[in-house]
Amino acid sequence: MAKQPKQQVLSRFFSPKPPPPTSTAAAAAQPVAPPPPPKPSVSTVASFSPAKRARALSRSPKTAAKRPRPSPSPVSVTPPRGAAVRRALLEPPPPGSNPSGGDGGGGRGYTPLEQQVVDLKARHPDVLLMVEVGYRFRFFGEDAAVAASVLGIVAHPDRSFLTASVPTFRLGFHVRRLVDAGHKVGVVRQTETAAIKAAAAARGGGGAAPFARELSAVYTRATIEAGAGEMEGGGAPEEGSRYLVCVVDKEVDAVGREGFEVKVGVVAIEVSTGEVVHGEFMDGAARSGLEAVLLGLAPVEVILGTPLSFSTEKLMRAYAGPASNVRVECTSRNCFSEGGALAELMSLFEKSEVNSPTIENDKQMMEINEEDNNLRGMEGVMAMPELVAQAMALSVHYLKGFGMERLICFGSSFRPFTANTEMSLSANALQQLEVLKNNSDGSIEGSLFQTMNNTCTAFGSRLFRHWLTHPLCDRNLICARHDAISEISESMGSRQDSVSIRQDEGDGCCAASARSDLSTILSSVLTMLGRSLDSQRGITRIFHCKATAKEFVGVIQAVLTAGKELRKLVLEDTDNVSSQHRTVHSSLLRRLISTASSSAVLANAVKLLSCLDKDAADQGDMINLFISSVDQFPEVAEGHVTVQMAKQKLDLLIVEYRKQLGMRSLEYKTVSGTAYLIELPVDRRVPSNWMKVNSTKKTIRYHTPEVLKNLDNLLLAKEELAVICRKTWHKFLMDFGKYYAQFQASVESLAALDCLYSLATLAKQNNYVQPNFVPENEASQIHIKDGRHPKKLSILLMAFRIKPSEFDHISTFSSVLHINTFIYLM
Repeated sequence: MAKQPKQQVLSRFFSPKPPPPTSTAAAAAQPVAPPPPPKPSVSTVASFSPAKRARALSRSPKTAAKRPRPSPSPVSVTPPRGAAVRRALLEPPPPGSNPSGGDGGGGRGYTPLEQQVVDLKARHPDVLLMVEVGYRFRFFGEDAAVAASVLGIVAHPDRSFLTASVPTFRLGFHVRRLVDAGHKVGVVRQTETAAIKAAAAARGGGGAAPFARELSAVYTRATIEAGAGEMEGGGAPEEGSRYLVCVVDKEVDAVGREGFEVKVGVVAIEVSTGEVVHGEFMDGAARSGLEAVLLGLAPVEVILGTPLSFSTEKLMRAYAGPASNVRVECTSRNCFSEGGALAELMSLFEKSEVNSPTIENDKQMMEINEEDNNLRGMEGVMAMPELVAQAMALSVHYLKGFGMERLICFGSSFRPFTANTEMSLSANALQQLEVLKNNSDGSIEGSLFQTMNNTCTAFGSRLFRHWLTHPLCDRNLICARHDAISEISESMGSRQDSVSIRQDEGDGCCAASARSDLSTILSSVLTMLGRSLDSQRGITRIFHCKATAKEFVGVIQAVLTAGKELRKLVLEDTDNVSSQHRTVHSSLLRRLISTASSSAVLANAVKLLSCLDKDAADQGDMINLFISSVDQFPEVAEGHVTVQMAKQKLDLLIVEYRKQLGMRSLEYKTVSGTAYLIELPVDRRVPSNWMKVNSTKKTIRYHTPEVLKNLDNLLLAKEELAVICRKTWHKFLMDFGKYYAQFQASVESLAALDCLYSLATLAKQNNYVQPNFVPENEASQIHIKDGRHPKKLSILLMAFRIKPSEFDHISTFSSVLHINTFIYLM
């Protein structure tokens, strides 16, 4: 009997439910149809009878009868509000609307912070804003939705907007991720501190207003390396080039061939290194010339000067497809037609602060790169072709949004796409020969660049890429480069035999020792530069006023150390040094080493470093960074005096408290970052206006009203000093502009030395030989003996060799592999 209730419950659970009765009376009058017979396993269990069910319902309170579930077809459903809510959270109202009086944000209107964000977004509609709020950077509205999808963070509604946030110490990491995704990212920072704002409120100046915020920096794929120094928190820099390329074209008048042949103007700017490449050329219907430029430069950002011809725009869109991560910006060039481009560039030069020492340095840099027809100053601007001037003006207009347009004023960094001394490889040649990328997966693995590149520095690797894609075709320049490589290679061999050489006597020992010094010094200098920061990008970041103090000291110190080491080499003939005892014989090596170790560069480096405290720069201590005096940085010195006076007032207060409390040994305490605490025993009576800060079992720590007042003055003085130091640092970086060309020339010479040392290392490793030129009066001919495929040599254990070959002006080959190997050898 005890099991029957449980069986009854199970029976009710598994048995089908009867239809609900319409009312209690109807249930009593109308008999209920018996349910269908249950399954055999529970067939012995009986269900409720109609009379019993009626009695049970009569005892229970009467409830409303259940209505049958309506059919969904005839009912009109109210449309969901999800789209409207999302639109309200992501899109702020127009600037002219007044959300405070409406229903937006739950009838509360915008907070002061949200109103700041709305105003900033109205001024910068195309920028993804990261707003500094306390210890985090916040995203608002549509920016929060984009950041959540790219960064993998949570976005949630907060009052009027969708919002997301990241910590301040991870700014650099998250900015790089957003930029690599193709976004234009702006960082909005607070421009005032709590102490300065409190002082302004005490003077009656807008204490209820939020902290002032301004857009401090904007980053894209082409400009992030130039401004990466000012970002803290993660994000490794890339060693490759990040060109910004501007393309314009103009159709050539040809009957029946409209749009096929065009004149193309291109300007490519490497903002992080200061290199500006320009050119104007005729191109066919396939735009093969423009394609070769794109493959050689590999830009990460493209500006299209509209209107463009259909074929040009089609090629650019194909290059900057969805899988390429190349950012495209379309800008109208109508305002720069009919002389508008030259007017824009001339106004930029007039506003620049380039002085006479920089122009002299440009001339010095011109002597280093004799093979380049570089533009200089206004004369170069006036000599620009029409399309190049338009592309340059569009680039200047674009860079103004980043504060980096001053770079165009330095003509020393200009070079043309093509020169009379260099070959211009077509896009087909670069692809078929796998010069920069392989044809399998498009990576650098197995390419000719990877096979030959043995550079130690990032800036040397970038220059070596240019050498590989623009081989020399001038006999004198080729011979000069061969002589430099041979001398470095011989010094490597003499270093291995230094023990036997030292046993010799006479002038031969001195000459061998000199050759050994060349390889040893070059190796130590390039190794040191490879372990340091990227000096070329560091110099340019200093010029753009984006470098930190630690980066500034590291870059200038590296250039200074390299120059001092290179000055150990004897370069010139003097009365005491004969040609046999001279360390360096190659004219190219002597010129490069002389420029890299210029006395003017070393003197300016020492002068700049003498103004800064190295320990403070390493720690990021901006207040103690400058070695100030009355004559040098007087505003900083005055700020330090104000801080010391505030500290002295606090020190005088402790003397009064010693007398008041009768404690001669009373001193201020600092606990958990809270300074100037007065620690007294628990049973010690103090004035009622003393504020208790914290306590222990035996002591209580106080802040007196006088201490609080003077402590606020001290904090205000320190923050005002920090503001002065930041302004002084910006001015200090601006003044570096007059030395920029000198340091840029020095770094480019170090890059060329790195490339020459890389080729010498390659020749030494694989036993390559130097080609010999036949006299000019003989017929052109090529003789190859035991030639080897350079790429197969690095991949296969047994090098592929071609049979001895002799060719005249035109030759035929019986094997495609033979052709490929021969071209690689050339």
